[in-house]
Amino acid sequence: MNDQHNPLGNLSPEDFLNEYWQKKTLVIRQALPNFQCPITAEELAGLSCEEEVNSRIVIEKDGDHPWQPIFGPMDDDTYSSLPESHWTLVLNDLEKVVPELAWLPDLFRFIPDWRLDDLMCSYAADQGSVGPHFDLYDVFIIQGTGKRRWQINTAEVTEDNQVKDTPLRIHKTFEAEQEWILEPGDMIYIPPNVSHHGVSLGESISFSVGYRAVSHADLLNDFIAHITQDLSPKLTYQDADLALQSHSSEITEDAINRIKKIFSEYLKPEHKEIERWFGKYMSDPKSEHTKAPEELIETIDKLINEIENGAILSRHPASRFAFIIKDKESCLFIDGHDYDVPNNFTVNLCENRNIDIELIESASPSEKQLLLDLYNAGSLYLEEPI
Repeated sequence: MNDQHNPLGNLSPEDFLNEYWQKKTLVIRQALPNFQCPITAEELAGLSCEEEVNSRIVIEKDGDHPWQPIFGPMDDDTYSSLPESHWTLVLNDLEKVVPELAWLPDLFRFIPDWRLDDLMCSYAADQGSVGPHFDLYDVFIIQGTGKRRWQINTAEVTEDNQVKDTPLRIHKTFEAEQEWILEPGDMIYIPPNVSHHGVSLGESISFSVGYRAVSHADLLNDFIAHITQDLSPKLTYQDADLALQSHSSEITEDAINRIKKIFSEYLKPEHKEIERWFGKYMSDPKSEHTKAPEELIETIDKLINEIENGAILSRHPASRFAFIIKDKESCLFIDGHDYDVPNNFTVNLCENRNIDIELIESASPSEKQLLLDLYNAGSLYLEEPI
């Protein structure tokens, strides 16, 4: 846990997890008191024109059809053709392309880092919205500028209550059970499967810190792929004790039991590969936002020299760090790769966004080489002094 501001107000993280996390909606007034929005609408529009930025515009009215999506990159023609109201610009993975904004998701480190998906930001024109919908993930929404009205409904959404001819999961009908108007610094937490509808009252900007919702299907598929990638092709279905059957086409109970025995050898909770696989799976960034520096640094002494001259070595927000503690050594996971390193080194590396020079100087030769490799791969980067 870091020492940053608690965005839960008077509510402790423990009480939040016990009473609200994945259970019910919560509104915190002035979760971030005197909040100064760290990005402008013009800057968001500029970012949306870049190839590597995941952006979309949702036009509720006066588009080609209701709830028309436009997927980036955008250009000047896109913005010149927009109506005066009822549209929203959405940018995903914002902390990965603007690392200076990583402090926003870092406010919520009472939720494990490996659960984090991304920081999303939206600019909305007057009455702009992405429509009433529900998500499968948890989200904290912080009002940046202007005002937005949020409404929720906890009823289950049926398949026939979805707007057709749009890739967006928008409800055809939505009846609010509760509503709030959020102003700058206010925050709303919305758990999975709670329908919500945010409408901008005038122009506004909001930030959303979302958490990954990994499906059971994805987990099983990836784990099976992991444990089967190195299996020998000589491991085949065997029935050397095959007995004569009454019906040649019958799949007997004995055959099914043999299949169950094969599966039970691999698909069991105590499988030795589960921990290492899960760490690699959850630390895989799924998208490429880190880049090697323009100039590689060849030695750890040169990296230390940069820091002593005022540069700050930081974990890149686009890189995913996680670890599992095992006795004196940890299994450290970074961007889908695994490393066995001492516990103290692992915890110090992962707990803070900025890397303390004392950690580097006290590291073993192999740990120093790892830090250097991470810098040259872009997982760590140098922030120049202001």
